[in-house]
Amino acid sequence: MLAIRERYAVTRSGGRRARTAKPWETYVGRDISIRKYPWINMCSPLLFLVLSRFDVVEALSRKNNDRRQGRSPVTASFTSSSEIGQANQSAPSPSQTGAIVNIHGAQQRSTPIPGLDHVLDAAAQDQSNETLVDNGLVDFYRRGIHSQTWTLFDKPSDARMCYIGTSLSNLSQLVSVERCGDGSALHYPTPQIRRIVSWKPGTDLPNFQHQSDLTHDLTLFPAQDVRDALVDAFFTEIHPGFPVVDESEFRASYIDKESPPPLLLYQAVLLGGARVCQHPKVAESRSFVKAVLYRRAKTLWDMRFENDRVTLIQAALIFSWHVETADNVSAGSYYWISVACGIAYGLGMHRNLTQSSSTVMPQPARHLFRRLWWTLFQSAVATALEHGRPLLIQMKDTDQPPLTEADLVESDGSVNRNIHLEYCVQNSTLCEIIADIMNMHSPGSLQKNSLAERGTLDCRLAAWLMALPPMRDFYMLQLSLHYNTALLHLDRTTIQMVTAPDPAYSSKLCGTATDSIVSIFGSMIQAQTIRKCYITSLTAVMAAAIHVTREMHLAIQQHMTLLALQSQSQLEALFPIMGELAQSWPTAKAILKLFQHILERSKTAMVAQSVNNVSNLDALLTPDLEYPPMDWDLIFSTLHPDDSLEHTGQDWSNVASWIRN
Repeated sequence: MLAIRERYAVTRSGGRRARTAKPWETYVGRDISIRKYPWINMCSPLLFLVLSRFDVVEALSRKNNDRRQGRSPVTASFTSSSEIGQANQSAPSPSQTGAIVNIHGAQQRSTPIPGLDHVLDAAAQDQSNETLVDNGLVDFYRRGIHSQTWTLFDKPSDARMCYIGTSLSNLSQLVSVERCGDGSALHYPTPQIRRIVSWKPGTDLPNFQHQSDLTHDLTLFPAQDVRDALVDAFFTEIHPGFPVVDESEFRASYIDKESPPPLLLYQAVLLGGARVCQHPKVAESRSFVKAVLYRRAKTLWDMRFENDRVTLIQAALIFSWHVETADNVSAGSYYWISVACGIAYGLGMHRNLTQSSSTVMPQPARHLFRRLWWTLFQSAVATALEHGRPLLIQMKDTDQPPLTEADLVESDGSVNRNIHLEYCVQNSTLCEIIADIMNMHSPGSLQKNSLAERGTLDCRLAAWLMALPPMRDFYMLQLSLHYNTALLHLDRTTIQMVTAPDPAYSSKLCGTATDSIVSIFGSMIQAQTIRKCYITSLTAVMAAAIHVTREMHLAIQQHMTLLALQSQSQLEALFPIMGELAQSWPTAKAILKLFQHILERSKTAMVAQSVNNVSNLDALLTPDLEYPPMDWDLIFSTLHPDDSLEHTGQDWSNVASWIRN
């Protein structure tokens, strides 16, 4: 940190006098080439403030003197969107002149530097990572599930380990279907999804380029019209059911150049908005925009620039909406929720701070704490269910009462009617039931396979559904989606129990839940709201596909051709849904490819069965030996392509790089 705080002299172009650089101007994060999209790098009305933050009570309003303690006054002026538009029309683009727009709106001349093309690799790596994500699940299904050694994927040291989770998880159920109920193994080898690196990092890596331009990189933001659209999209599309930000405070500081929002939170909100924003420029290059914004926000996180722990929780929660790479162990939603949980526990967010409490914490901060906590709880349950991992929050460890309308009061004293209180309360209650379902399937549970406990949970789900108030909007569909997902997870394990009194009943429940999930997604697609779905959408669509696959395999094994064909049609009906989800959640592409592969195998099995009259399903659904071996060299060669970004020829699609040599 000492190196970061050192001051150094920088001479400006045009004969201006030398100035002393700010502390944040000596650090650099990851690189992303954005020569295509100059609108994403327009000068910002927000400036960095000094590294030190002095928080008396975190989560209080950061406005006025409390937020600016120890900060230098902001000297930059706003640039209106009309001025930006005029400047863009009259002046050559940065990519044409080599000029760089600094945070004051002036242009500095940059000399072209050899090796600049290398920064394309970092942007291209995001796209190549998506390619690896697309194929990794299929490769695991085809070869990893049936592997007997760790040498299946190249060398043993090159294989990655995959933990399939508890018996409740989708991945565990997928393995169970393929291995005919054998769930004894918990770990399987999977192919590498990252290139092998040397022990010592080289200077050719994006993270180790010359580190003098971070200031410029992190103080660039999208053009004003795009920026406004991103902020509005976040608070309109995501925040009502995910109320992690004090909207009134953020919007007030967003237009106040003297007291801007915390930079980490600001970048995170832009990132969240990029998921759902329908601005033409964002929609045209959504994956790229998200990659740029995430790298900027993640760089700030890695710098430990922000030391307000509430801001860190808010950012981590928003990060859980972003898919960075195929790695969901040291990255991804579960990782970020675990980080947020750790900080929240440290701040005591899980404790009841009602009026009867002796705490001196101001009321607006208490309201924000409670909104954050219950959002965090819902997210923790969702990510644990998705990955089949331990719950990060146990209800026995918290005494926070449910949210009420009083908790919608924000820092300015107004009630935020945009927050969907009924959804937040009902979803929290449902998540408590789902948490108990997961606890019943935890490795150390004393109630595992307890039919009495399963009956109790069935009754609780029914009671929750009957008490649900009438709502006709996206959030009602989301609640129904979560309910049917919970029903599937609970009853599909009952089907596999030898002691189950009526497996046909559970099978029918699962079938009904699957049909409901397909119908719900259809309604979302028709209403064009599917982009607002959280990671629970992936859990739901994969759970439905696994149940259909199980029914299809059973029908083939029992020579029930018509039922098998019906199951195949049901599986195909899920493919358009997966395709729509892939627009927001890239990992849905992997799910789509997996079940397309499974469908083709089942069709091949049915043909073989009709020709050879083979009754053994295992003989029909053996590992795909007829497929050629995977060309891993070809796959990994896409990690660093020369130029995988399609050029559109538009001025706004050609901008300077984040990092220059």
